[in-house]
Amino acid sequence: MSEQRIDYQAVFRILPGALAVLTPDGVILDVNEGFLEAGGRTREQVLGRSIFDAFPQNPLGPGDAGPPRLRHSLRSVADSGEPDVIAPIRYDVEVPGAPGEFEERYWAVVNTPMRDRHGQVTMIIHKADEITHIVNEARHLLADYG
Repeated sequence: MSEQRIDYQAVFRILPGALAVLTPDGVILDVNEGFLEAGGRTREQVLGRSIFDAFPQNPLGPGDAGPPRLRHSLRSVADSGEPDVIAPIRYDVEVPGAPGEFEERYWAVVNTPMRDRHGQVTMIIHKADEITHIVNEARHLLADYG
């Protein structure tokens, strides 16, 4: 049997969930299809941009603490070299094609460092699972059963 080469970029692109490869300061190096779908963006709209520019904070979102918490998490991972899990956060997403209009969204986020052979953090794997449906279901249950 001949040795088969694995195209890791192709594997990454189709992995389930929303995944991004970021620099330690949050510049988007690559994303998978799930990330593009969840964020409503194209590859061209996000690659090479800061995650905070590609997904700006909702200026009218009273509970949208996601961007500052994400910034803190990325800084923590870059400084400590340890993974960081963010408890579910609200991080609203701008509606595609409607600048300034945002949808309320909730996410479960894990940021994991990738190190070079000297132990320096060179990239961060950002995994963001949208959990808006879970938050909304919990709201409905609370409203129904108080």
